[in-house]
Order: sequence, then C-alpha cells, then structure tokens
Amino acid sequence: MSSTQGQVLSHASRRGTKREYETVIILRSAANKNDILDLVHKGQGVFESYGARLIQIENWGSRTLAYPIDRATTGIYLYWRYLGGSDIVREFERNLRLADKVLRFQTILVDQDVDPVARPSEVTEDLLHAISEPPPEPIVEEPAELSHDDEDDYNDEDGE
Repeated sequence: MSSTQGQVLSHASRRGTKREYETVIILRSAANKNDILDLVHKGQGVFESYGARLIQIENWGSRTLAYPIDRATTGIYLYWRYLGGSDIVREFERNLRLADKVLRFQTILVDQDVDPVARPSEVTEDLLHAISEPPPEPIVEEPAELSHDDEDDYNDEDGE
C-alpha cells in the first residue's frame, strides 16, 4: 500500500481534509437480511482500509424500477454517505461490481475540503441491523369498485 492511500490527491485541496460522497445502491429484491449485512460489513472494511468513514446509511425500501434491470422490476435502495480520500470511490465501486446482489449504483461528490472531525458519524450497530431488515413489500392500490348506488347514479346520467 502506498503512503498516499486514503488522502485527497488534489493540488487545490487543503491538507487534512476529506471529500464527502453519496452512493445509492439498488439491490435485487430477493436480497435478505444476511445479504444486506454482508454488503455493509464489506463496505465498512473497505472504508477502514482506505481511511474513510461512513457517516450515514439508510434503507429506502423496495421500489418499482422505471425499467427492468437484468429482468428485475423491483429493487431495494440503500443510501450511503461517507468521507474519504480520492481513491475510496474507485475501490468501493469495484467491490460493488463484484457483489451478486447489486443491480446498479451511482456515486456523486457532495463536498470537497471537509474537516472529518466536523462531520460525526450517525452509524451504530443498532442502525446497521435496522437497515438490514427486509423492507415491506410495496403496496399496490387496487381500483375502487363501484358500489350499487354509484352504478345507479351513472345510469341516471346517461338518460337510461
């Protein structure tokens, strides 16, 4: 490992600062609690080895996808917010590409030159177990059936 690992490598950045990133991950809807926990622990291992820190993680639940991805029509969305150097995104995304349960992911740079001491982590063991719970199935609303009174009103308007 090089001595620059986990540092922000930019001439314009201030020393001792990190970059803040957000990653949204879409998992297969068949992912269970153990799959999610395994992904979270692998991600934390990558962060620790690169001197990064997970600030926030949320399970946004199961949602219907706008278009099928690998024949999947629904997915579980996980939101990650973390601080790290220039190289953390490359390694984190490499690990996501290797995970079987990951359908898609998107990472964006939120802020540069962030003081890591000023951003406390909200992640606890209880939170990790809470986000690993399989989300409830999406609620599909069925069309309301017409009552007998509504049918009479409808027929009266037609002149019958």
